[in-house]
Amino acid sequence: MFFREHDPTRKAKCQYKSAVWWHSEEQRAKVQEEVARLEAKFGVKLATTVDPAKEWYDAEEYHQKYIEKSMSRRGAGLW
Repeated sequence: MFFREHDPTRKAKCQYKSAVWWHSEEQRAKVQEEVARLEAKFGVKLATTVDPAKEWYDAEEYHQKYIEKSMSRRGAGLW
């Protein structure tokens, strides 16, 4: 599902980058298999990084639920 929700071939700034952080070797293997399949399909190297999970920090509250908030702005004619 992750790879269907965005363009994994597009490079982006660090805060918008495409990334998968795995917690187990099984997850790592599955993600790397999917990356290899998509790279063969698209004929390009994916911009998505695949790294082990580390300590996580949520963004500030005003950055949370961006899509939900931007949709309500759009519906109100503000965007």
